[in-house]
Amino acid sequence: MSLHERTLDVIQAFYDAAMDESLWRGALESLCDVTGSQAASFWVLDGSEEPRLPTFICINFDMSSIKEYLEHTASIDPTVQYLVSHPREPIVHDGLVITEREKDKHPYYDWHMRRIDTRFRMVGQVRIAPKMQAGVALHRTRKAGRYEPKDISRFSVLHKHLERALAIGFRLSTLDAMQGATTEWFDRGSAAVFFLDEHKRIVFSNRAAQQLTSANDGIRLRGDGIVLARKQDDDKFQGFVSQAISPIASPDTSLGGAMRAPRPSGKRPYGILVSSVTGNYPLLSALRPAVCVVITDPDLKKPLQNRRLRVVFGLTEAEARLTSQLAAGEDLRSAAGKLEITYGTARSRLAQIFQKTDTRRQGELIRLLLATLAVE
Repeated sequence: MSLHERTLDVIQAFYDAAMDESLWRGALESLCDVTGSQAASFWVLDGSEEPRLPTFICINFDMSSIKEYLEHTASIDPTVQYLVSHPREPIVHDGLVITEREKDKHPYYDWHMRRIDTRFRMVGQVRIAPKMQAGVALHRTRKAGRYEPKDISRFSVLHKHLERALAIGFRLSTLDAMQGATTEWFDRGSAAVFFLDEHKRIVFSNRAAQQLTSANDGIRLRGDGIVLARKQDDDKFQGFVSQAISPIASPDTSLGGAMRAPRPSGKRPYGILVSSVTGNYPLLSALRPAVCVVITDPDLKKPLQNRRLRVVFGLTEAEARLTSQLAAGEDLRSAAGKLEITYGTARSRLAQIFQKTDTRRQGELIRLLLATLAVE
């Protein structure tokens, strides 16, 4: 295979590894072949405090030495220190960092020459975020010789593609991390959370949503979305969803709604919040949520902590206890009975709660509580 064809293989390997991190070792092997190197690594450098290498993938190194390097000596490596000080320099080689005479006297190279048989290094790096760099490092033995200007020039062609590939990989990895964190956060709560697209189809549901629908107690899923057991409840719910998808352009119009839905089992009604989340999405985005549906089961959901209600809304202890009962699905009269207060006292406290939460109706209050405190 010609050098040109091998170079094209390296470029393709960069982009493949950006899409699948498990392919970096194969990319490093191709890179070593093209550059006449005996070892290589792909790394991410965090230079925010003491330099760290949270990601380090390598080939043709003794792994016990690499472990010692990462744990103890990377921070005194002159090349690492140079990279931290020069995050925007695309290609770094020994001639920029240290002389051969200085190597023989430096404590890092004293360790290096005892544990690792490479002598010369060339690095291609990209600044992927503030205080964060990523790149590849190529290594040659003393016998293979240093990286000459022609080697650096040839590597500069590859570096342009490395830069693009790392930019792609960084975006994909960031999105994956955000999606994973979001899913974990949603799964922690007792509330069932669904996201629907503009056709009312479910594009996301958390663990509680899957458990709720498997219980088959008044809520079921179809290809065209969520369906409630009773027609009058379902008509109301579908109206909220339609309104959230195509809201009327008026500041006084609620983009969705809040309701209670009775259950065939006779258990306390579900609390349901429907809210618009329509936004502008990238052209290639597969996930385009238009509506968020939050469903709470008062028989599963722990009462909202009174302390949280006091802190978030500035309620008194008595107001917080009443609010917690309402959020759990009780109506005002039954909540008053459970709290052993008169209905008149409950109405008076509810008026104070409305004022402090800037709401006017009980449905509006419940919607606010679900929106701000549903996921615990």
